[in-house]
Amino acid sequence: MDTVEAELVTEGESYFIQINDKPSIRIPISDDNANIVKAAFGAILCRLRKGSIKIVLKETKEDLFFHVAKEYLEQLNGEMLEVHAAMAEHGFIDQSDGES
Repeated sequence: MDTVEAELVTEGESYFIQINDKPSIRIPISDDNANIVKAAFGAILCRLRKGSIKIVLKETKEDLFFHVAKEYLEQLNGEMLEVHAAMAEHGFIDQSDGES
């Protein structure tokens, strides 16, 4: 399992969890734009084909959005473990790169 760092990013009045992988993935946590969330989760699914990951939030100022992001990632990490296991069970893991 790889560990990937994420950080809380602010653009104007919008807050995002930016997952610093290649390519980076942004999940909005202050807006509810379904298309952006859908694209982010599509990118996460593509990443899970390469191997299981755990996302760790980079420490920063502990405000409301930091705590929201931290809880969000705790939930997401649990879901990713389950999804990766299901993908492996059904043969959707990219075996050419090897399992992480």
